[in-house]
Amino acid sequence: MARLHLAGSTHEYGDVFTYRFRPQGTLSFQPGEYGHLFFPQLLRRFAKPVREISFASAPGDDEVWFTLDHSSGSPFQEHFRSLVPGAAMQVFGIGGHLTLPDDPARPLVLVGGGIGVTPFRSILRHLRVHQPQTPVALVHAARGDYLFGDEFAAMPIAYHQVGRAELADTLAAVADVEPPAEYLVAGSEAFISGAVEHLRNAGVPDGSVQTDTFKGLHDDATAAATP
Repeated sequence: MARLHLAGSTHEYGDVFTYRFRPQGTLSFQPGEYGHLFFPQLLRRFAKPVREISFASAPGDDEVWFTLDHSSGSPFQEHFRSLVPGAAMQVFGIGGHLTLPDDPARPLVLVGGGIGVTPFRSILRHLRVHQPQTPVALVHAARGDYLFGDEFAAMPIAYHQVGRAELADTLAAVADVEPPAEYLVAGSEAFISGAVEHLRNAGVPDGSVQTDTFKGLHDDATAAATP
């Protein structure tokens, strides 16, 4: 279990905020993974003092970043919103569903819905340092606000900002690549279901698709966020 201290926060848009923490000691995780965030002071007040949140930062970054959507107004979300610089939080049970291909020359297609792109920031920052030769396309579907959009646009990747109506055609276009790509899809359960179906229709085999259901919005830790 690692201890983090809040360094500051950034209002991204609407109810979406990114929180920047300084780790006390070493925090080990892989790009694209998540951690279980725990506030000991919530243990006696709420039934669910722990949430599974993706890292928005890369391993080795000076700060550990998490992005949350507070629109649910849950007790956990409101407590997070009330944090002041220096506030402590614990992270444990690190894991993930997204892994990078063993071959750094294999193209990588990242498909994110809304703030489901959070783990992709971690992955892209890692690749920039350790695998700059990996060809990457990022397809980001949202209703109007694109989390980390300026940062992604400045990276040496093919970055596509789309609405739901353009998603199928965009995925068909990025799937037309040789050698065959590995696909990482993250977002709400509904978004993932639709995106995977579009990829199948484009001829992408299921074995080339990894998915990560985003769970950072609702009070119920098993509910998915809506992109």
